[in-house]
Amino acid sequence: MELHQYLIPGLGHISALIADESRGVAAIVDPRRDIDLYLDEARLHGVRITHIVETHLHNDYVSGAKELAAAVGAEHVHAARAELRYPYRQVTGGDAFDVGSLHFRVIETPGHTPEHLSYSVADRSRADEPILLFTGGSLLVGAVGRTDLLGAENAEPFARAMHASLHGALLTHEDFVSVLPTHGGGSLCSKSIASTPWSTIGYERRHDPLLGIEDVETFVRALLADQPAFPRYFARMRPINQAGPAPLGSIPALVPLPVARVEELLSADALLIDARAPEAYATSHVPGSLSIPAGSSFGTWLGWVAPPDRPLVLLLDAEADWDAQIRQALRIGFEEIVGFVAGGFAAWRDAGLPIESGAAISVEGLRRAMSSEPDLLLIDVRQPSEYAEGHVPGAVHLNAGDLPARLSELPRDRPIATICASGYRSSVAAGLLRRAGFQDVRAVRGGVPDWDAAGYPVERGGG
Repeated sequence: MELHQYLIPGLGHISALIADESRGVAAIVDPRRDIDLYLDEARLHGVRITHIVETHLHNDYVSGAKELAAAVGAEHVHAARAELRYPYRQVTGGDAFDVGSLHFRVIETPGHTPEHLSYSVADRSRADEPILLFTGGSLLVGAVGRTDLLGAENAEPFARAMHASLHGALLTHEDFVSVLPTHGGGSLCSKSIASTPWSTIGYERRHDPLLGIEDVETFVRALLADQPAFPRYFARMRPINQAGPAPLGSIPALVPLPVARVEELLSADALLIDARAPEAYATSHVPGSLSIPAGSSFGTWLGWVAPPDRPLVLLLDAEADWDAQIRQALRIGFEEIVGFVAGGFAAWRDAGLPIESGAAISVEGLRRAMSSEPDLLLIDVRQPSEYAEGHVPGAVHLNAGDLPARLSELPRDRPIATICASGYRSSVAAGLLRRAGFQDVRAVRGGVPDWDAAGYPVERGGG
């Protein structure tokens, strides 16, 4: 048996290739949308992909299962209750199938989603008992999948179903059985997920705090408490995956756009996404642009604050950033990226087109401003749990992703500063405020950890 996991940092998505190398066959579990990775890996390991296996209808990314199955002629295995609107092999609990000597058994584990499945795998070249579990969004490493993504009204009943799935189906396996989830560190599909992509039943039984809670109602309260806010784009993923995503084919090549063409697009309906570093955006930027710095969190924040149905133009630090950012956009269903500004910000500036200046301040500068400007409004744009763990006294909590819907609550006659943990989210938030017409907006470089390290007071609680 050969096993490989593939992590998307930021999104926290983990897919896997599992193969019987002696027979040259393999399965891919919960594939990402850009499927070229799996085609390359199958060639590298000399195996043919015969099965595409999915654990649930995903809320956090567009599935690549339909396209990958078509590309390699594989069987697509998914829950009968998923009710996909295209042909696939429908399975329910107790069903089984083989990938060479690898014996997959289907286990119904509702909770994270109502149709959720897990799969035990036995390597029959050695033994008939399971050696590993693909647990999808149910049992995670150090955590358990959240149950509130399909609406608050479902959160508690789904959590009770999760408790039954864990104790009645997954934890009945031997301690040595490996646990391979689909959601890893960085995923917003639960709280406190460990950074390691796999574990064992025995280790989780001993060290996952939620698994030690026998009482169902106590488990429900513990699971649902302090879950992180999640992006708006999550609401679009399940119906897209159920209907069957449009095939990508290949990743779009570089599409450089002359400044004159960018100006035309922006004067129509396009939105400029400034993917440069926060400091560069704060110094000067195109009026009306949004700051979403390139990096592992680009896709998450694009899906959180950008409208999904508008053409988007990217402003990059370098052309080399294109491939990573376009992949992240496509993984969350943003397909209207028409290109990037050829020549970058310098080309826009040299063309004599309008430029807007912002402001970035250090934590020392924030401290001075809070002393000299009593009307300064400081907005902490982190997750509620981060705010509760420690924040600048007087800071108002408002998650950056919630800003578009709550702009009317903010004063336009006061200076505003935004702060997070590193400067990334404060830049996103500042860009949203400037685009909405707020005039005096400052993004704090660094963040609360730097404030704390400087010896300034920190307040705890709230959120």
